[in-house]
Amino acid sequence: MVDPILELEVHLASASELQDKIETINTLALKLRYRDVSRAISLTKQVQQLEAGEAAGDPVYIRGLAESLRNLGALHTQVGEYEEALRVLLEALALYEKIEDRRDRITVYAQIGAVYLYLSSFVNALQYTLKGLELARLTEERELEGALLNNLATIYILRQEHSRALPYLLKTLQIAEGGGDLRTQAEALDNICNVYCRLESPDDALAAGQKSLKLYRELGEMQGEAEVLNTLGTVYQSNREYVRALECYSGALALSRKIALRYETIGSLLHIASVNAEQNHTDQALLTLKQALDLAEEIGAKGRLVEVHQLLSSVHNKVGQFQRALFHYECFHQIKEQVFNDEAETRLKNLEVVYQVEAARREAEIEQLKNVALKLEVHERNQAEQALLAANLQLQREIEEREQLINDLNAFAHMVAHDLKTPLQSLEILSFMLDSVLGKLEGADEALNLTGQIRQTGQKANSIIMELLTLASLRSQEVEPTALKMDQILAEAVKRVGFTLEGSGAQLDVASEWPVARGHGPWVEEVWVNLISNAVRYGGKPPVVEARGELLPGGMARFWVRDNGIGVAPEDQGKLFQDFSRLNTTRAGGYGLGLSIVRRIVEKLGGEVGVVSSGVPGEGSEFWFTLPGIQH
Repeated sequence: MVDPILELEVHLASASELQDKIETINTLALKLRYRDVSRAISLTKQVQQLEAGEAAGDPVYIRGLAESLRNLGALHTQVGEYEEALRVLLEALALYEKIEDRRDRITVYAQIGAVYLYLSSFVNALQYTLKGLELARLTEERELEGALLNNLATIYILRQEHSRALPYLLKTLQIAEGGGDLRTQAEALDNICNVYCRLESPDDALAAGQKSLKLYRELGEMQGEAEVLNTLGTVYQSNREYVRALECYSGALALSRKIALRYETIGSLLHIASVNAEQNHTDQALLTLKQALDLAEEIGAKGRLVEVHQLLSSVHNKVGQFQRALFHYECFHQIKEQVFNDEAETRLKNLEVVYQVEAARREAEIEQLKNVALKLEVHERNQAEQALLAANLQLQREIEEREQLINDLNAFAHMVAHDLKTPLQSLEILSFMLDSVLGKLEGADEALNLTGQIRQTGQKANSIIMELLTLASLRSQEVEPTALKMDQILAEAVKRVGFTLEGSGAQLDVASEWPVARGHGPWVEEVWVNLISNAVRYGGKPPVVEARGELLPGGMARFWVRDNGIGVAPEDQGKLFQDFSRLNTTRAGGYGLGLSIVRRIVEKLGGEVGVVSSGVPGEGSEFWFTLPGIQH
């Protein structure tokens, strides 16, 4: 029997027509995808180098070129080169838009959404998936609609919202079975297996996973086979069937390495390490995690890096290597915070673009109405009003969708923050208990130092959680300002920072009388906590902190916290109250999220914030805020 790849190679060598060469290269690259991915990438790139000549504007040529770019995007995704995959897929999308090829545009939307998932960019993944889904429904492409619904469910799975994912998956399976689409059936069943496992329904999970595995093997899809083997391994692991779990994970690892599927390779290594850790085979677990860490850093998969550092921290802690455990925990937290910040920034940019585009389009329509001839004015205006109404309805739908996304993100952050508070408090109590035990032993100084670091890390994490909860409440909660008892509010704030004051030996001078202002007590307390904490952290040795207030002539009440620290350089003062700013990179704390929250609180209560500082060490800084005052 003739090898189809060899047959295509021979045909390519003799092909003379441009279109024939492009089609042959595209077909050959797909055949080589799981045999020799490097050769497949090299071949596909040749299409971009072919001289098009007069055919450059031919839709047939453009379609072939776009198909090669789409294939190239899939190949780069397979080997973990995600940035390059995005670049070529966006080029392919532009070409398909040029020739008005809706079906292939839907496919590229799905591919781009999948790449953003690998990059842990859920906002962009959701954006492109929804675009593809809207176009698939508009063109009644049921098969592609099912595939995109499966992608949408995958986003919710990765966000740990399994109950929301299940209806999309069942709908995907129904569409795929109706159309005889075996590949989409296999993908949906794999995800259904994952969801049922998370929902603690192992029998349903195994049934779905085995069906998916059978379909992928019938299709010869090694990537899908590797993915579903990892999913089945998770089900067996949750049932403590470790031998079967390791068989599945090892099979997935072998397939992933065979076809250079690096993202899935990391996942298999993580699974194998977790099984070894559960069975107390810590040396094997650490060796496997080292391989996963190296590969995740090489391809820049932030989501996988979070998982690797978290598991490394757990394993090192389990064997008593506390310093290494702390190092990996800090890496885990830092990368996770980066992913969250990137998502927040991207979401804001996307919303700004939507509003700007819609506003510009509506203004253009109004200008067009002004310039039409008088005899057509009534007719044109009616048409414009209908178009504007449709645009407004569409914009309203998009705004509601994006508001729902923001609410989901806030709810997710709120839930995670609350779930983390209890174990962190337990960690702090246990560290104090451990101090008590270790203090009775000789030569325990190093261990006592480590417990102190654990306690400080827990307090830092708890502080971040409180800031996140405050930020979430600011976005969603509306309050009625009331007269504030500032002396009581400040007393509560001082209690909250009591540990910090005592540990630093700070001298706090608080005014005995305060002007009366309007605001919301819990929020204003958070302002004082942030300002006093920063004053102590960046104060002198020892810190000398002063808290005062006065009623201004214009009716506002001004409050301030003054310290004796290093001060803030004039060129940096404008950045202090920006989101996620950190000016002093030599200190782990930085001003971070705290001053951003201070600004949001005060502005929502009708006031302003600012800083007065010469930037000269020893002269310190004065951070101030205003609130609407009440005359006696």
